[in-house]
Amino acid sequence: MSGRILIVDALATNRIVLKVKLSSAYYSVLQAETGAAALAQARRDVPDLILASTALADMQSSDFLAELRGNEETSGIPVVMMLGDNCDAARLALLQGGANDVITKPVDETLLLARLRSLLRQSHTEQDLRIHAGTAHALGFAEATREFHHPGRVALVSDDKSSALRMKAALGPLLRHDLIPLAADQAITPPSGMDRPELFVLHVDAAGPDAGLRLMAELRAAPETRNAAVILMLAGNRPPLAATALDMGADDVVDATILPSELRLRIAAQLRKKRAADRMRNQLRSGLRAAVVDPLTGLYNRRYALSFLERLAAAAWDGGRPFAVMVADLDHFKQVNDQFGHAAGDAVLVRVARELRRQLGENDLVARIGGEEFLIAIPDTTRAEARQTACKLCRVIEEMPVSVPVVQEPLHVTISIGATMGLPLQGPRPRVTALLEQADRALYRAKADGRNTVTLAARSAA
Repeated sequence: MSGRILIVDALATNRIVLKVKLSSAYYSVLQAETGAAALAQARRDVPDLILASTALADMQSSDFLAELRGNEETSGIPVVMMLGDNCDAARLALLQGGANDVITKPVDETLLLARLRSLLRQSHTEQDLRIHAGTAHALGFAEATREFHHPGRVALVSDDKSSALRMKAALGPLLRHDLIPLAADQAITPPSGMDRPELFVLHVDAAGPDAGLRLMAELRAAPETRNAAVILMLAGNRPPLAATALDMGADDVVDATILPSELRLRIAAQLRKKRAADRMRNQLRSGLRAAVVDPLTGLYNRRYALSFLERLAAAAWDGGRPFAVMVADLDHFKQVNDQFGHAAGDAVLVRVARELRRQLGENDLVARIGGEEFLIAIPDTTRAEARQTACKLCRVIEEMPVSVPVVQEPLHVTISIGATMGLPLQGPRPRVTALLEQADRALYRAKADGRNTVTLAARSAA
């Protein structure tokens, strides 16, 4: 099934007609005769979308919407209200009350189905983002982002820039957002120094709609604008064209004669959805980063390091290029914690991590894999170069002063490094665990040899 839709209408004939149309489009259909019955069914069955007549027998549409939006279980369900007459005041009231869309009877079937597909697609995308972002948050990988309100950047785009300027003049008194009139060729490549718009209002001329649809497709494909909201303004009553635009990815389609007050509401609704999606994407990215980054030092953690080594070994064996794996360990680190406290120990770890990262190349890996233990992987390097790099790291850390809390004089610490080589010309590709074990054994020998020194394994891991 494409989704489950609840039809709410006092007239059985209306419900039957809609059920036939929706069932033929592979929707599962629920029915309710009254607002109260619909509210109960929505809480019980949680449909994917509600299609409701404004002529409810037992309650006002405003009360019906308020009940839906006020209940946590039903607040996120998309709602399309069906008006018997095209009354501007009623449309505005319904949109203000929480309806996602308002359509006027008689309903064009092609356009209705396209609007339902668009709303369901947007709703499912939002649900997916919420699940993934919520998982990251539940696992402790992300913090809730404080919502703040600031003016949005809304591009008003038309082939004729004077039309865009007229839109700005009509909307300017109603919106606190930054309205940016643009010619069509400026939408993809904006003027230098201009921030990317969050929402595009595209005016599509009825005489040449193809250019407007191509522009929308380009906005959806461009990395910089693919997550921007898009509202199409179509000149003339063109239901098939409006349906095509919705199926191509328009977030909303309106008639060019729309009242500025209604367009204001639709812009505000699309900006809210766009920003909510951006917050969830940011939370998801933050959660993914937290899953692979050590929170104290900002270096990658063991989880990431092991997968990096797997990829590095595979690429090295395919390309026949050697690489080095090193395990570095701070010497006598327990004494720092015991003598100066854990805050001092943390300061040492952060400073050493920063210096290791600074000394290594952009393609090299440095990760914190234990309390005071670091993993270093260097692609495309010889044994002599690996030894030279490791000795340099020991020297730099030894000479580096470390400022710590409650200690007037800076501390000086040292590290020991054990290293092994991955040599593609010497047998099969080694297991990552074998590489780490070889580097660990070399580290133990460096510790036994007096610390602050480098030991290379005599042979590569097998």
